[in-house]
Amino acid sequence: MQIFYHHPAPSKKKRVPTVMAVKQYRPWLCPVLLFITIVTVIVCGLYLWNSSVQSFRQERQDFIEQYLQDLQDLQDTPVPNLETQELQAKLETVVSTAEELAQSLSNLQDKHFDIIEELNFYRNLTTVSKTSKKIVMSSFALHKNAEYYLYKLILTRQNARIIAAGTVQINLIGKSNGKSKFLNMATITKNSISAIDYKINYFQRITGKIRLPKKFIPEQLIIHLTAKNQAEEISFKWEELQPKE
Repeated sequence: MQIFYHHPAPSKKKRVPTVMAVKQYRPWLCPVLLFITIVTVIVCGLYLWNSSVQSFRQERQDFIEQYLQDLQDLQDTPVPNLETQELQAKLETVVSTAEELAQSLSNLQDKHFDIIEELNFYRNLTTVSKTSKKIVMSSFALHKNAEYYLYKLILTRQNARIIAAGTVQINLIGKSNGKSKFLNMATITKNSISAIDYKINYFQRITGKIRLPKKFIPEQLIIHLTAKNQAEEISFKWEELQPKE
């Protein structure tokens, strides 16, 4: 009979309880972390607030500059209102009326001058012999304009069997820079006319313009009237030709 031997099963090792390592307690760590977090939040908040303030200041500055520019443009640009338009319309009406009155006055003066011319003509008819062939300057007038003087000269004649011809010349005597100066007609007329030719039967009107040189002060106006077998010189003081106020 065989006998079998069995080794006993190895016994299981008992678990050895592990020892837990306990870290050291740091009571100061949490306040430090909290302080760092608070500081970080405050710094970020200050940075964002400063950026917002700078952006607001820049926008406000831009707004103020734009407002001032618009205000300047508004002041430079005339804004017509109802009152201004009414005043402008009234001013235009007054100017138009004044121009019409000036034109009417000029027409009345011309008519008055024409009547005087006719009266002088008829007066000469009664005082001068009908057989006389002499040409008479019945009137002369001078009117000042903005840049020149307009003259009007009337010639009459009683014996008009034939047409008479002649010339009229207007000259000036005055002072320039304190010295006496004589100006012939070619000097004081626009187209340098030395004399005006005329032909007369009974009545002849001659008009033209005189332009005075700068710094020339006229004192006397002289008219030379020539015709066949006739030469006459008529002079006027310059003050006598100016309109009386």
